[in-house]
Parts: sequence; structure tokens; C-alpha cells
Amino acid sequence: MMKVFLKKLSVLGLLFLGLTCILSFASLHVLRGSGFYKSSFLVNQVPEDRFDYIVIGASDALTTLNTKTIDSMLSVEGVNLAMDDTSFPSHYLMLQHFLSEGKQTKYCVLAASYSAFDFEGAPLSNNDYRFLMYGNRAYVSDYYKQFSGKTANILYYSKWLPVLGVSYYNTEIFYPSLISIVNSNKRNRFDDKGNYTYPVINKPSRMIDFKTAEVAFKNAYVQKIKALCDKNNIKLLCYITPSDSKNAIPKSVDFDIINHSNAVNDHKYFYDETHVNSIGREICSIAFAKNIVQQGIDLKNR
Repeated sequence: MMKVFLKKLSVLGLLFLGLTCILSFASLHVLRGSGFYKSSFLVNQVPEDRFDYIVIGASDALTTLNTKTIDSMLSVEGVNLAMDDTSFPSHYLMLQHFLSEGKQTKYCVLAASYSAFDFEGAPLSNNDYRFLMYGNRAYVSDYYKQFSGKTANILYYSKWLPVLGVSYYNTEIFYPSLISIVNSNKRNRFDDKGNYTYPVINKPSRMIDFKTAEVAFKNAYVQKIKALCDKNNIKLLCYITPSDSKNAIPKSVDFDIINHSNAVNDHKYFYDETHVNSIGREICSIAFAKNIVQQGIDLKNR
């Protein structure tokens, strides 16, 4: 009786494992064909192959530069590929992903806070699972492999056993895949040009007392991104996003800089300590377009 029981239990276990593997493959397949996350949005919902500029970065890049405003003012074509809760290694990966799709851009706008440009760490980011559906591509697999720890190992070994990543990130992978089955055009909090904004909340007007902070661009991935840009005939433009306390003083570098650390001088235009609201975003986007003209930067890729 015990042998029969164990045999049946083994069969059920194998059936369960097989079913979870099938569901995992299916989830990643559905997301790979959707536009839910920025990685698949770039592949499936960005038909253009040639851009004047792209924006890469984290949530402050995502919510500070409105490519629609910039495009309308300068008669250019851009797309915002920034992803929230990511760091400079993720930005490098996004640029690799963009290039792997055979797409071209004249400028790469690397947007980040003054402190991020000088942060010398290079961690695996919380939202790097959003490239999991492309884990069989060498540049994605190599990206996961360079990190140590449980999460990195799960992401890396999902190349061969997707159930690892899908089960670990079930809320972020499995459930979005169900949404994408119903609507493959559904996007995760960004518009058709990759932009997102925070709402205006009721804050009293209060002018910001800025303190100076030097920016030396110490993050090693700034140079890695610059090298990748140079290799592909892309010009790098570093954009320092608004701060609610610091006026950044950037050191001289061999790439273009637009410094908007003090461009928003009232707390009422900030959603929180590191993100502007929708009014602040328009202030910055308009100022960005004007700075492009004032600094003699020719964005047009034609």
C-alpha cells in the first residue's frame, strides 16, 4: 500500500511540475508579445526604428521628461524607456536591449538625480525581472549572471527553468500575463511614448533653499553607457533631474549635460522628495527643450 501511495504521489508531483512549467513558459510567452513592461513595449509597441533621442533612467527620469512635450517643441521624435525602481546597470541593459532590436538614436539621454550619478554601487535592481521574458538572450543572461545572491541566481537560471522566476515573481509576472491575454496593449503605468506622471497634490507654496552639491559622475556605469554609445555612434547627454534641496555643480566631462537640479524652485511642484508632479514635469520638459536650443545641441537624427 505504501509503495502504491508513493508511486501515485510521485506521478502527481511530476504532473504538477509539468503543469507549472507549461504555465511558466506560457506566462513569459504572453508577456514577450505584450506591451505591459518597458522591455516588451519597446519590442512590440514602438514601431519606429530611428529616433532623435531616447530617455533612459529610473522613476525620476520616467516622470520628469515628457517626450511628447519635447517632441512638439523641437519637431523631433523621442521615446521614454526609463523604468521605475532601477539603477545604472539596468539603464545600461535597457540601452543594450534597444540596440539589440536594431533601433537607432542620435542621442541617449541618461537622466538621474545628482546623487545617483555619484553612487558607486552597482546593485541588481528590484524591477530587473522585467527582462525575464528575454532571459534566453545573451546580454540579458550575462546581465543576471554578473550578480550574486538568491534573486540573481533565480533570474539567471530561469533561462533554462522559467518556473523559478515566474513562481518567485508570480504577482509581477503571472498576473500581468493574465491581463495581457485579455489586452495585449495594456501598459504598466506609462503612455504610448513611455511617459508617466504623478498627480498634483495640495501642497502650500514654499520656496526651496538650495544647498550646493558637486557631481563628479563617479558611477562606473556612466562610462560604460558612454562607451556603448560611442561604439554605436550615439551621443550621450546626461540630464540631472530636479532636487528639492540641492543645486548640483557638475564637473567638466566629455559629454553634454543639462542640469535641472534647481529648475523647480517651489515644493508645490514636487509630488514627493524625489519626483516632480505633472506641473513640475511640464516645467522641466519645456526647459529641457529650450536648453537644447540654447546649448546648440542638434537632436535631429536626419
